Amino acid sequence: MFVISVKTKKRKMIAILAAVLVVATAAFAAVKLSHSAPTASSGGKKYNLSASTDEERIAFFQQFGWKVNPSPVVAGEVTIPQKFDDTYTRYNNIQQEQGLDLTPYAGKTCRQWVYEITNYPEQEIMRGTLLVYGGRVIGGDLCTPALDGFMTGFGGQVNSKDYSANEPTLARENDGSLTMESANPVSSGVVEAKPKASSEIPANAWPTD
Repeated sequence: MFVISVKTKKRKMIAILAAVLVVATAAFAAVKLSHSAPTASSGGKKYNLSASTDEERIAFFQQFGWKVNPSPVVAGEVTIPQKFDDTYTRYNNIQQEQGLDLTPYAGKTCRQWVYEITNYPEQEIMRGTLLVYGGRVIGGDLCTPALDGFMTGFGGQVNSKDYSANEPTLARENDGSLTMESANPVSSGVVEAKPKASSEIPANAWPTD
């Protein structure tokens, strides 16, 4: 009877230890998951969204191959509209193309950083904007400040469905605020002289000798 009792207690102890091990493993996995860096996916490639510090924000751009001036051009706060107008709807289309979405943050105030990108090809001035909420990137873009410039996602390719020569283009003011510029700016009032058609030129206008 004594031997049987010892074996029974041993089996119970093993079962208890196994259960404790399972619970501890699950708890460790849950803690690790909760502390893992937030990510998004664009074009099948995952990228890190952490942006709590200057180093993390600079490293964010480096994921896409961009070098930035460490001193931001603009640093402040911006409120995502509660209801999106055409400008923000088009802007959010760019976000969704790069695996992000601003609609869950409608009405919330986030931090905004605008950096100068120093190695964008064939562009003297290119700026990268990050919208950060809770220490993570929730949106952003690359944009040229020129009137005839363009805006694109972090990857830098101008292939969004929202880019068209016949439609207004998204842009940013010097203070980093989002705006939409007309694709066909209003004429300055100067009328370009056009050559007359041949039928409008007098016959005696040509030299005879």
